[in-house]
Amino acid sequence: MSKLKVQTYHSIQEIAPEVWDQVAAGRGFQSHRWYTFGERAMADCPATYLIAWDGETPVAGAALFKVHNEPLPLPKVARRFMSSILKRRPLLICRSPLADTSALLLPGEPLRDEVLPVLVQKAQEEFKRQRCSFLVFDFLLTEQLRYPTWPPGYEAITVSEPGTYMPVEWDSFQAYLEAGNKKDRQHYKRSLKEAEDNGLVLSKHKTVPDMDAALTLIENVSIWHGSAPNPWTRNLLENFSMVDGTWLEIRKEDKLVGCGAVVRDNKFQLATSLGLEDDVPGGYFLLLYAALQEAFEHGVRLVRFGSGAYDVKRRLGFHLEDTNHAMIAMAGITARVNAAKQTDTTD
Repeated sequence: MSKLKVQTYHSIQEIAPEVWDQVAAGRGFQSHRWYTFGERAMADCPATYLIAWDGETPVAGAALFKVHNEPLPLPKVARRFMSSILKRRPLLICRSPLADTSALLLPGEPLRDEVLPVLVQKAQEEFKRQRCSFLVFDFLLTEQLRYPTWPPGYEAITVSEPGTYMPVEWDSFQAYLEAGNKKDRQHYKRSLKEAEDNGLVLSKHKTVPDMDAALTLIENVSIWHGSAPNPWTRNLLENFSMVDGTWLEIRKEDKLVGCGAVVRDNKFQLATSLGLEDDVPGGYFLLLYAALQEAFEHGVRLVRFGSGAYDVKRRLGFHLEDTNHAMIAMAGITARVNAAKQTDTTD
């Protein structure tokens, strides 16, 4: 193995698609196309890309975003306080945009343990240069927290409620239903009947026809959950046609009462931006089942439904993800640790 070199880029357009996609290695929401969309949707968050090269071969990478307006999972008062801090000293976050997925793209062992400290060291240089408050490697597995070559100065934390996922192991939506029990099949039929009895009409689109109405419904769901609204939702919807996706709408008497985005990348699918009126009997399950049908129609390998309502999603066959962890370094801490290491070396 020759000495690894890390190259820095400031837009995904500076990287040839075949180079980045070789690093992404078929992982969901990591393709060159996805990051092209992400840069557009998160235009207020400057991007930095790192690629580790072994000679002429790209072997690992990371995507970092400078974020001033992170929707932190905190009470409102604490959120306002942190918002004032982040305006001056933003976060530098290693995360795939709008996908709740890590952007730390490592190879398998044994090369992984050689690449990790090299990439992290380069990220720390960017962290210092961009004058950020925290460097965050987000959405990591528990196993990734235990990698032995994380540099000193990082703290492992659990940062959010876990999302949910389901591998697609059936040939069709009908086969998926048949593989379940009778109670599950009856629930599906009852859900459709309830939606029909309440006059709900589902439609599918490649763009978002009624932006403002959709944003109001999505904000409703954020309020119910007591969570901070996603500051990039409007941009996600405005640029929806850039990705492989399906926009789901529910109307009642021609009024929009429910909606949701289904996005796909590298045969992975994510349901996001759920919106509902206060009282839409049957609407939630109508959207969930429609999203599942989309996965089968598009040959998806794995479906993700985000966090919340796990009892409902478990009944549909979903499992909890183990990606709600992060490694975090604070401004000043890594500098002191590095200085101490240099002193030890000199001594």
